[in-house]
Amino acid sequence: MACKKISLLQTARFLKRNDHFVILTHASPDGDTLGSACALAMGLQKIGKRAYVICPDPVPKKFDYFMKKLRNRAFKHKNVIAVDIADEALLGSLKDEFGGKINLCIDHHISNTGYAENLFLDASASATAECIFAILKVIHAVIDDNMAAALYTGISTDTGCFKYSNVTARTFDIAGKLFAYNINAAEINRIMFDTKSKNRIEMERLVLDTAEFH
Repeated sequence: MACKKISLLQTARFLKRNDHFVILTHASPDGDTLGSACALAMGLQKIGKRAYVICPDPVPKKFDYFMKKLRNRAFKHKNVIAVDIADEALLGSLKDEFGGKINLCIDHHISNTGYAENLFLDASASATAECIFAILKVIHAVIDDNMAAALYTGISTDTGCFKYSNVTARTFDIAGKLFAYNINAAEINRIMFDTKSKNRIEMERLVLDTAEFH
């Protein structure tokens, strides 16, 4: 299947002309793939489309604050969208079912292998959530508090809470616009960056116990 690179406007046109979308995230899901998928699905639902999200692995409970509010009932889909997935191998357990059948990929990774029928790739974006924010604006999907929280989570996690070199003026501009919603950014950052499981702490303790300084 030849991959066609499409623009933001062409992506919006595809979403408006089609319906019955299933949106795929990558295996070992992070905040960007889940936040992007959730916000896109809710945005499509707001403009009268049917959309639901599939994740190849269990979704960590720490993302419940936005994922639990998504109406996510499966149905017979007609179009397959992959978000934040640079390579089909990242589909994990979904590869057998959806490999070679992706109608649209929305991504920000320059390493994207071009496996989808259509690819909207913005390598200048710090996160796929930036791309989704732009798409929602063009298709005139009204962003609500939950969608804003999902998008902020995607941007925050993929930028290391705005510490990485992929942060741009546009990143801060979009984050600033998301602050206009009731997203509780401080709590999101606490959950994403300052909360660790008991097993994670035990693992770090074992590593530190054997550390050597030279």
